Amino acid sequence: MSKIVENFEALIKEKNIPFSKKEIEDGHHLYRVHFKVSEEQSLIVELIIQGSEDDYVDAQIIYRKLHMLNDRAKEDLALKIMNQMNEIRTGYYNIYLAGDGEIFLRNLMRVGEDVQPLYQTLIVGSSIAKSLIGDLQAKLK
Repeated sequence: MSKIVENFEALIKEKNIPFSKKEIEDGHHLYRVHFKVSEEQSLIVELIIQGSEDDYVDAQIIYRKLHMLNDRAKEDLALKIMNQMNEIRTGYYNIYLAGDGEIFLRNLMRVGEDVQPLYQTLIVGSSIAKSLIGDLQAKLK
C-alpha cells in the first residue's frame, strides 16, 4: 500500500467517516462514502486514488446521481442548466451528463503524502453537490 493511500485511510478513519474500499483495475483504490443530503436521501461519493508508489498521484472524486434525467427530451435544457452551474457554482468541480441520464459532479486532482487537500476537496465537493441537487430536481422534473 502506498504512503498516500495509507495516509488517506488514516485521515478518514480519524474523522470517523465510514467508507468501503476495493482495489480496481491497474491497482487503483476505489473508496465509497455516503453523505446525508436530507433525511430521505444520501449522496454516494466515489474516490479513486491512482495505484502508484510515486510521490504524487492522480485522484478523482465523483459525486454520483445528483439527478437522473429520465426524459431525454429535456436533454438540451439539462445541458443548458449544467453549463450555467459549471460557469457559476461548481468552482474546481465539473458537472456532467452520462449516457444513461445520470448527472454527476467530478473533481480531478494530484495528491501527495499530505492528503489534507484531498480530504478538504471531498468535504467541500459534498456541500457543492448538495446545493446543486435541489435546483436540478426542480428544473428537470
